[in-house]
Amino acid sequence: MADAELLRLEIATPVGLALQTECESIAAPSVEGEFGVYPGHLPLLAALRSGVVKYEVEGRSLLAAVGPGFVEAGPEKVLLLTNSFALPEQVDVDSVRAELQEAEERLDGLDPDAPRSDMEEVQRDIEWAHARLAIAAHD
Repeated sequence: MADAELLRLEIATPVGLALQTECESIAAPSVEGEFGVYPGHLPLLAALRSGVVKYEVEGRSLLAAVGPGFVEAGPEKVLLLTNSFALPEQVDVDSVRAELQEAEERLDGLDPDAPRSDMEEVQRDIEWAHARLAIAAHD
């Protein structure tokens, strides 16, 4: 495939570049819903939510989990900036299930008068756990 038909995907976390690859397409979760990017895409800046990033490499569909952050897309490159990232082989399903259960218990135990930010934090933890379990199920 010619380079003009590929996108460079980079996923960066606070500790460095977590993933860098050339791919045919990318689908990512934004706060407005899932969106797709193909080579030649118009410039886009969006808020990223926890979820599954799907990207096509040599006809194979690959998955990664990302946490909240930002995405910048253009005709040749997609950059995701996130605090959290995992590949399927990095997911310990039992540990993530325990994290999910603990987060759901925290959500159930929240005082109705607790600050909204407390609930949003727990919901982000739940979404992050669901994203990792989703990619592990496809490994």
